[in-house]
Amino acid sequence: MSYAIQIPRSGGPEVLVKVDQSVLRPYAGQILIRNHAGAVNFIDTIIRRGEMPEGMMPDLPHIPGVEGAGVVEALGEGIKGFAVGDRVAWMGPIGAGGYGTHSMIGESYVTQISDSVDFDRAASIPVNAMTAYHMLVNLGGAAAGKSVLVHAAAGGVGTMIQHIAKHLGMIVIASVSTNKTEYAAAQGADEVIDYRKEDVTARAMEITHGRGVDLTLNPISGETLKSDLEALAPLGTVVIYGFLAGPPAGNFAEDLAKHFQKSVAVRVSDIYTYFGNRPRAFSADLARVFDLLGQGVLRPQITTLPISEAAEAHRRLEAGETTGKLVLSIA
Repeated sequence: MSYAIQIPRSGGPEVLVKVDQSVLRPYAGQILIRNHAGAVNFIDTIIRRGEMPEGMMPDLPHIPGVEGAGVVEALGEGIKGFAVGDRVAWMGPIGAGGYGTHSMIGESYVTQISDSVDFDRAASIPVNAMTAYHMLVNLGGAAAGKSVLVHAAAGGVGTMIQHIAKHLGMIVIASVSTNKTEYAAAQGADEVIDYRKEDVTARAMEITHGRGVDLTLNPISGETLKSDLEALAPLGTVVIYGFLAGPPAGNFAEDLAKHFQKSVAVRVSDIYTYFGNRPRAFSADLARVFDLLGQGVLRPQITTLPISEAAEAHRRLEAGETTGKLVLSIA
Protein backbone atom coordinates (compact mmCIF):
# COMPACT_ATOMS: atom_id res chain seq x y z
CA MET A 1 0.00 0.00 0.00
CA SER A 2 1.31 3.45 -0.92
CA TYR A 3 0.13 6.52 0.95
CA ALA A 4 1.20 10.02 1.98
CA ILE A 5 0.31 12.89 4.28
CA GLN A 6 -1.03 15.75 2.19
CA ILE A 7 -1.64 19.48 2.62
CA PRO A 8 -5.00 19.90 0.84
CA ARG A 9 -5.39 23.59 1.73
CA SER A 10 -3.64 26.26 3.79
CA GLY A 11 -4.27 26.27 7.51
CA GLY A 12 -3.20 24.90 10.87
CA PRO A 13 -1.71 21.46 11.56
CA GLU A 14 -5.19 19.98 11.56
CA VAL A 15 -5.47 20.33 7.76
CA LEU A 16 -2.94 17.52 7.19
CA VAL A 17 -4.67 14.44 5.83
CA LYS A 18 -3.67 10.90 4.80
CA VAL A 19 -4.26 10.04 1.13
CA ASP A 20 -3.52 7.12 -1.18
CA GLN A 21 -0.47 7.66 -3.37
CA SER A 22 0.22 6.34 -6.87
CA VAL A 23 3.73 5.05 -7.55
CA LEU A 24 5.38 5.76 -10.91
CA ARG A 25 8.36 4.06 -12.51
CA PRO A 26 11.51 6.19 -12.16
CA TYR A 27 12.64 8.35 -15.06
CA ALA A 28 16.19 8.30 -16.41
CA GLY A 29 18.64 9.40 -13.72
CA GLN A 30 16.03 8.99 -10.99
CA ILE A 31 15.83 6.53 -8.08
CA LEU A 32 12.53 5.33 -6.63
CA ILE A 33 12.88 4.99 -2.86
CA ARG A 34 10.53 3.24 -0.49
CA ASN A 35 10.73 5.58 2.50
CA HIS A 36 10.93 4.23 6.03
CA ALA A 37 11.40 7.66 7.63
CA GLY A 38 10.98 11.28 6.67
CA ALA A 39 12.07 14.38 8.57
CA VAL A 40 10.08 17.49 9.47
CA ASN A 41 11.42 20.95 8.58
CA PHE A 42 10.19 24.51 9.12
CA ILE A 43 9.61 24.86 5.40
CA ASP A 44 6.90 22.19 5.68
CA THR A 45 5.00 24.33 8.18
CA ILE A 46 5.47 27.49 6.13
CA ILE A 47 4.01 25.77 3.07
CA ARG A 48 1.14 24.43 5.16
CA ARG A 49 0.30 27.95 6.37
CA GLY A 50 0.51 29.29 2.81
CA GLU A 51 3.25 31.75 3.77
CA MET A 52 6.00 30.95 1.27
CA PRO A 53 7.50 33.97 -0.54
CA GLU A 54 5.83 35.04 -3.74
CA GLY A 55 6.59 32.66 -6.59
CA MET A 56 7.83 29.88 -4.29
CA MET A 57 4.58 28.48 -2.96
CA PRO A 58 3.85 25.05 -4.47
CA ASP A 59 0.40 24.26 -5.78
CA LEU A 60 -2.01 22.62 -3.37
CA PRO A 61 -2.70 19.83 -2.67
CA HIS A 62 0.93 19.18 -1.77
CA ILE A 63 2.85 16.33 -0.13
CA PRO A 64 5.54 17.89 2.11
CA GLY A 65 8.93 16.48 3.06
CA VAL A 66 12.31 17.20 1.46
CA GLU A 67 14.46 14.49 3.08
CA GLY A 68 14.16 10.89 4.10
CA ALA A 69 15.65 7.43 4.25
CA GLY A 70 14.63 4.03 3.02
CA VAL A 71 15.36 1.32 0.48
CA VAL A 72 15.89 1.57 -3.28
CA GLU A 73 12.84 0.05 -4.97
CA ALA A 74 13.57 0.78 -8.64
CA LEU A 75 16.19 2.48 -10.80
CA GLY A 76 15.78 4.74 -13.79
CA GLU A 77 17.88 4.38 -16.91
CA GLY A 78 21.54 5.30 -16.51
CA ILE A 79 21.86 4.70 -12.76
CA LYS A 80 25.08 2.82 -12.04
CA GLY A 81 26.04 3.54 -8.44
CA PHE A 82 23.00 1.96 -6.78
CA ALA A 83 21.13 -1.34 -6.78
CA VAL A 84 17.61 -2.34 -5.83
CA GLY A 85 17.57 -3.09 -2.10
CA ASP A 86 20.29 -0.57 -1.16
CA ARG A 87 19.71 1.30 2.09
CA VAL A 88 19.86 5.01 1.31
CA ALA A 89 19.22 8.53 2.56
CA TRP A 90 18.22 11.42 0.33
CA MET A 91 17.50 15.12 0.05
CA GLY A 92 15.12 16.43 -2.58
CA PRO A 93 13.42 19.57 -3.81
CA ILE A 94 10.08 20.90 -2.59
CA GLY A 95 7.63 18.29 -3.81
CA ALA A 96 9.90 15.30 -3.13
CA GLY A 97 7.18 13.81 -0.93
CA GLY A 98 9.07 12.76 2.17
CA TYR A 99 5.81 12.48 4.12
CA GLY A 100 4.90 9.45 2.02
CA THR A 101 5.87 5.86 1.39
CA HIS A 102 7.62 6.62 -1.91
CA SER A 103 9.85 9.38 -3.33
CA MET A 104 11.59 9.69 -6.68
CA ILE A 105 14.97 11.40 -6.28
CA GLY A 106 17.82 12.35 -8.62
CA GLU A 107 20.93 10.20 -8.31
CA SER A 108 23.13 13.12 -7.15
CA TYR A 109 20.96 13.61 -4.08
CA VAL A 110 20.94 10.03 -2.79
CA THR A 111 23.66 8.40 -0.72
CA GLN A 112 24.09 4.88 0.62
CA ILE A 113 23.96 4.29 4.36
CA SER A 114 25.46 1.46 6.36
CA ASP A 115 23.45 -1.27 8.05
CA SER A 116 24.45 0.20 11.42
CA VAL A 117 22.56 3.45 10.75
CA ASP A 118 18.83 3.22 11.39
CA PHE A 119 16.44 4.98 9.04
CA ASP A 120 15.20 7.50 11.61
CA ARG A 121 18.73 8.77 12.28
CA ALA A 122 19.56 8.82 8.58
CA ALA A 123 16.44 10.82 7.71
CA SER A 124 17.41 13.49 10.23
CA ILE A 125 20.76 14.22 8.59
CA PRO A 126 20.59 15.58 5.00
CA VAL A 127 19.08 19.07 5.32
CA ASN A 128 20.56 19.99 8.69
CA ALA A 129 24.01 18.51 8.24
CA MET A 130 24.39 19.71 4.66
CA THR A 131 23.30 23.21 5.68
CA ALA A 132 25.79 23.20 8.54
CA TYR A 133 28.68 21.72 6.53
CA HIS A 134 28.15 24.02 3.55
CA MET A 135 28.09 27.16 5.72
CA LEU A 136 31.06 26.17 7.83
CA VAL A 137 33.36 24.74 5.17
CA ASN A 138 32.33 26.16 1.79
CA LEU A 139 31.20 29.63 2.87
CA GLY A 140 32.68 30.27 6.30
CA GLY A 141 36.30 29.19 5.96
CA ALA A 142 36.12 26.92 8.99
CA ALA A 143 39.52 25.99 10.41
CA ALA A 144 41.05 24.84 13.65
CA GLY A 145 41.39 27.65 16.18
CA LYS A 146 38.77 29.91 14.58
CA SER A 147 35.69 30.88 16.58
CA VAL A 148 32.06 30.56 15.56
CA LEU A 149 28.96 32.09 17.14
CA VAL A 150 26.01 29.74 16.60
CA HIS A 151 22.54 31.24 16.94
CA ALA A 152 19.61 28.89 17.65
CA ALA A 153 22.22 26.36 18.67
CA ALA A 154 19.69 23.92 20.12
CA GLY A 155 17.87 23.47 16.82
CA GLY A 156 18.48 20.81 14.23
CA VAL A 157 20.95 22.85 12.17
CA GLY A 158 22.52 24.38 15.27
CA THR A 159 23.20 20.93 16.68
CA MET A 160 24.94 19.81 13.49
CA ILE A 161 26.96 23.05 13.34
CA GLN A 162 28.31 22.40 16.81
CA HIS A 163 29.28 18.81 16.05
CA ILE A 164 31.03 19.65 12.79
CA ALA A 165 32.72 22.79 14.13
CA LYS A 166 34.17 20.95 17.11
CA HIS A 167 35.34 18.15 14.80
CA LEU A 168 37.18 20.81 12.79
CA GLY A 169 38.83 22.20 15.92
CA MET A 170 36.84 25.43 16.14
CA ILE A 171 35.89 27.35 19.29
CA VAL A 172 32.10 27.14 19.53
CA ILE A 173 29.98 29.81 21.22
CA ALA A 174 26.33 28.77 21.38
CA SER A 175 23.41 31.18 21.78
CA VAL A 176 20.19 29.62 23.10
CA SER A 177 17.18 30.34 25.29
CA THR A 178 17.19 29.65 29.02
CA ASN A 179 15.69 26.17 28.91
CA LYS A 180 18.17 24.92 26.30
CA THR A 181 21.55 25.88 27.80
CA GLU A 182 22.30 22.41 29.13
CA TYR A 183 21.41 20.87 25.79
CA ALA A 184 23.82 23.17 23.93
CA ALA A 185 26.62 22.44 26.38
CA ALA A 186 26.06 18.71 25.88
CA GLN A 187 26.56 19.12 22.11
CA GLY A 188 30.11 20.36 22.69
CA ALA A 189 29.83 24.15 22.92
CA ASP A 190 32.84 25.75 24.58
CA GLU A 191 30.68 28.60 25.83
CA VAL A 192 26.89 28.95 26.05
CA ILE A 193 25.11 32.31 26.06
CA ASP A 194 21.53 32.60 27.33
CA TYR A 195 20.27 35.33 25.00
CA ARG A 196 17.31 36.03 27.29
CA LYS A 197 19.59 36.94 30.18
CA GLU A 198 22.78 38.20 28.53
CA ASP A 199 23.81 40.58 25.77
CA VAL A 200 25.07 38.18 23.11
CA THR A 201 27.49 40.65 21.50
CA ALA A 202 29.00 41.80 24.78
CA ARG A 203 29.40 38.23 25.98
CA ALA A 204 30.96 37.09 22.68
CA MET A 205 33.47 39.94 22.88
CA GLU A 206 34.26 39.00 26.47
CA ILE A 207 34.78 35.34 25.57
CA THR A 208 37.13 36.29 22.70
CA HIS A 209 39.02 38.81 24.88
CA GLY A 210 37.81 41.75 22.78
CA ARG A 211 38.83 40.34 19.40
CA GLY A 212 35.41 39.18 18.23
CA VAL A 213 34.37 35.98 16.49
CA ASP A 214 35.58 34.79 13.11
CA LEU A 215 32.20 33.51 11.97
CA THR A 216 28.56 33.82 12.94
CA LEU A 217 25.87 31.51 11.60
CA ASN A 218 22.51 33.22 11.90
CA PRO A 219 18.99 31.93 11.10
CA ILE A 220 17.37 34.77 13.08
CA SER A 221 18.09 37.99 11.11
CA GLY A 222 15.95 40.91 12.31
CA GLU A 223 18.00 43.02 14.72
CA THR A 224 20.62 40.29 15.14
CA LEU A 225 22.53 41.12 11.95
CA LYS A 226 23.59 44.48 13.35
CA SER A 227 24.75 42.88 16.59
CA ASP A 228 26.58 40.16 14.68
CA LEU A 229 28.53 42.78 12.75
CA GLU A 230 29.53 44.29 16.09
CA ALA A 231 30.66 40.88 17.32
CA LEU A 232 32.85 40.06 14.29
CA ALA A 233 36.61 39.96 14.43
CA PRO A 234 38.65 41.55 11.63
CA LEU A 235 38.07 39.60 8.39
CA GLY A 236 35.10 37.90 10.02
CA THR A 237 32.02 36.62 8.22
CA VAL A 238 28.30 36.60 8.96
CA VAL A 239 26.29 33.89 7.21
CA ILE A 240 22.53 34.44 7.26
CA TYR A 241 20.46 31.35 6.57
CA GLY A 242 17.02 32.23 7.86
CA PHE A 243 14.62 34.99 8.86
CA LEU A 244 12.95 33.75 12.06
CA ALA A 245 12.73 37.36 13.29
CA GLY A 246 12.05 38.82 9.87
CA PRO A 247 14.39 40.45 7.31
CA PRO A 248 17.59 42.12 8.55
CA ALA A 249 16.79 45.40 10.30
CA GLY A 250 18.69 48.66 10.07
CA ASN A 251 20.36 50.63 7.32
CA PHE A 252 22.51 47.99 5.70
CA ALA A 253 24.84 50.45 3.94
CA GLU A 254 25.52 52.38 7.14
CA ASP A 255 25.88 49.23 9.22
CA LEU A 256 28.47 47.80 6.82
CA ALA A 257 30.31 51.11 6.45
CA LYS A 258 30.64 51.28 10.23
CA HIS A 259 32.74 48.11 10.10
CA PHE A 260 34.61 48.89 6.90
CA GLN A 261 38.01 48.79 8.57
CA LYS A 262 37.38 45.26 9.80
CA SER A 263 36.92 44.01 6.21
CA VAL A 264 33.91 41.98 7.21
CA ALA A 265 31.78 39.83 4.90
CA VAL A 266 28.06 39.13 4.90
CA ARG A 267 26.89 35.99 3.09
CA VAL A 268 23.45 34.51 2.66
CA SER A 269 23.01 30.77 2.39
CA ASP A 270 20.12 28.84 0.90
CA ILE A 271 21.18 25.19 0.69
CA TYR A 272 19.07 24.80 -2.44
CA THR A 273 21.34 27.20 -4.32
CA TYR A 274 24.13 24.69 -3.78
CA PHE A 275 21.75 21.80 -4.43
CA GLY A 276 20.63 23.15 -7.80
CA ASN A 277 23.83 24.64 -9.17
CA ARG A 278 26.58 22.21 -8.13
CA PRO A 279 25.08 18.72 -7.98
CA ARG A 280 28.41 16.86 -8.13
CA ALA A 281 29.91 18.87 -5.29
CA PHE A 282 26.68 18.53 -3.35
CA SER A 283 26.74 14.77 -3.84
CA ALA A 284 30.31 14.55 -2.57
CA ASP A 285 29.49 16.61 0.52
CA LEU A 286 26.39 14.51 1.19
CA ALA A 287 28.61 11.42 1.29
CA ARG A 288 31.04 13.29 3.60
CA VAL A 289 28.39 14.17 6.16
CA PHE A 290 27.23 10.56 6.27
CA ASP A 291 30.84 9.54 6.82
CA LEU A 292 30.82 11.90 9.81
CA LEU A 293 27.66 10.20 11.04
CA GLY A 294 29.34 6.80 10.72
CA GLN A 295 32.37 8.07 12.63
CA GLY A 296 30.17 9.24 15.49
CA VAL A 297 30.99 12.91 14.90
CA LEU A 298 27.35 13.70 14.17
CA ARG A 299 25.05 12.74 17.02
CA PRO A 300 21.58 13.74 15.84
CA GLN A 301 19.14 14.37 18.65
CA ILE A 302 15.84 13.10 17.31
CA THR A 303 12.26 12.69 18.40
CA THR A 304 10.36 10.14 16.34
CA LEU A 305 6.62 10.13 15.84
CA PRO A 306 4.55 7.84 13.61
CA ILE A 307 3.58 9.52 10.35
CA SER A 308 -0.04 9.43 11.53
CA GLU A 309 1.00 12.13 14.04
CA ALA A 310 2.41 14.55 11.45
CA ALA A 311 0.01 17.24 12.68
CA GLU A 312 1.39 16.90 16.21
CA ALA A 313 4.92 17.17 14.84
CA HIS A 314 4.00 20.45 13.14
CA ARG A 315 2.37 21.74 16.31
CA ARG A 316 5.47 20.99 18.40
CA LEU A 317 7.83 22.56 15.88
CA GLU A 318 5.80 25.76 15.60
CA ALA A 319 5.44 25.99 19.37
CA GLY A 320 9.22 25.82 19.86
CA GLU A 321 8.87 22.69 21.99
CA THR A 322 11.59 20.73 20.21
CA THR A 323 15.34 20.31 20.39
CA GLY A 324 17.22 18.59 17.62
CA LYS A 325 15.10 17.03 14.89
CA LEU A 326 11.59 15.67 14.49
CA VAL A 327 11.32 12.51 12.38
CA LEU A 328 8.25 10.69 11.08
CA SER A 329 8.40 6.89 11.01
CA ILE A 330 6.72 5.44 7.91
CA ALA A 331 5.47 1.86 8.16
